[in-house]
Amino acid sequence: MDTIDWTREFFIEKGELFLRVMNAKWEKAREEAYYIKKLLELLGVRENSLILDLGCGNGRISVNLGKLGYRVLGVDISPIFIRDAVEKAKIHGVGDRVLFRVADARRIDEELGDYREFDAVLMYWSTILGYYGEEVDLGILSRVKRITRPGGFLLILNTASYDSIVLRAGVSGTNACYFNDIDEEYACIVRALFDPYTATLTSTWSFYRKNGRDLVFIDDVSFKLRIYTLHEVIELAKRAGWVFTAAYHDLASLSPYRPLFSGLNVVFKSE
Repeated sequence: MDTIDWTREFFIEKGELFLRVMNAKWEKAREEAYYIKKLLELLGVRENSLILDLGCGNGRISVNLGKLGYRVLGVDISPIFIRDAVEKAKIHGVGDRVLFRVADARRIDEELGDYREFDAVLMYWSTILGYYGEEVDLGILSRVKRITRPGGFLLILNTASYDSIVLRAGVSGTNACYFNDIDEEYACIVRALFDPYTATLTSTWSFYRKNGRDLVFIDDVSFKLRIYTLHEVIELAKRAGWVFTAAYHDLASLSPYRPLFSGLNVVFKSE
């Protein structure tokens, strides 16, 4: 599965399908944004600071951070997601504080040439990092640093970690299948295959429309994600010029990272 093909298919050509998944996640978005704000305040990033939400989807974190007092620019490669995010910002009354733009993270410093002083950059929910391969990821982290002010932060949060994926694979096998009841109209069956030799997770989402007690198949969409260890992410960010600050078990407690049991919640600083 070609990297460029899957990102275009998943987020653009068939983006309407995954948009339903993201809409379902708005239910907990306010709580998620609250925990992110708690971390930002711990780092000294106060209200009215400028945040870049990189890979923002349809804006659930951007909008809720805006409601909590931050200025936010949400960026995503998908015009479908960005159109929906703009509408949601209007509905929630933060259109003056939260802006959205279609842009590619691989050229982010070029495409956001008028933005050069972000106080913090947010990459939330296993977004972008791992999509394109290690060297491209290195380039993205380097470009992001160019548009972050000295003393600003990079937050890689709620992101799949090699530790937790391997633990799950060791217990239940490298193949996993589960049912996702998205909303009143749609459901999907997710089949995930983890390759320990390449540290790659391939996931196929089969979408169905509910018809009474039956499910009517709509389409399949797949993605491929390189899963990093904490050490690999720290080294990659270091090569891009970032300074490691902290790693947490979760955002609710901000307790220290626990090997095997934590996702990636990692903070870096630009110096």
